[in-house]
Amino acid sequence: MSDLIERGGIPEGYKVEVFDGRVIMTPQSPEQDWTVSDVKDAVKASGIARERVFGDVLITFPGENDAAPDLTIVGFDAERRRNSYSCLDVLAVVEVPSEPDDEKDYVRNVRKYGRYGIEFYMIADPFRKMVTLMTEPRDSGYGRSVEIPYGQVVAFTLATGERVRIDTSTFPGREAQEG
Repeated sequence: MSDLIERGGIPEGYKVEVFDGRVIMTPQSPEQDWTVSDVKDAVKASGIARERVFGDVLITFPGENDAAPDLTIVGFDAERRRNSYSCLDVLAVVEVPSEPDDEKDYVRNVRKYGRYGIEFYMIADPFRKMVTLMTEPRDSGYGRSVEIPYGQVVAFTLATGERVRIDTSTFPGREAQEG
């Protein structure tokens, strides 16, 4: 899969991940793109260098399926390995669900990111118009979860001491499609 991605074999506008042995290929919605763009702008405005903030870049998890989060913030000393980074270098992850109550974002990623000690996991859900910010990583997920409605500011301080403030008032909502 990594070779296919590196050769540009993924159709434009699609995100491809291998999760639990399945290849998941989904087109990114405009709402996902706009939300990730707004978050990235806010993170960079917080003073975090663009080299430490990226989206859809492979993050490796030892002994587990790798991931390509919608947005990742890595530490100062993060070491790039070809076109990927280790989960051990990740300080925060942001995901924007592509469907309502997305099990991958709300269940499997919670367990995985918590288990690997990713300090902040933020889900910006356009269907619920709500941000869920999880902290206090544990083997089974996260010890603390706070819901913040779109329109309010999400703020947290990374292990590096950098304070991130994200104004969610520009985050777009999305209606669930009828099946």
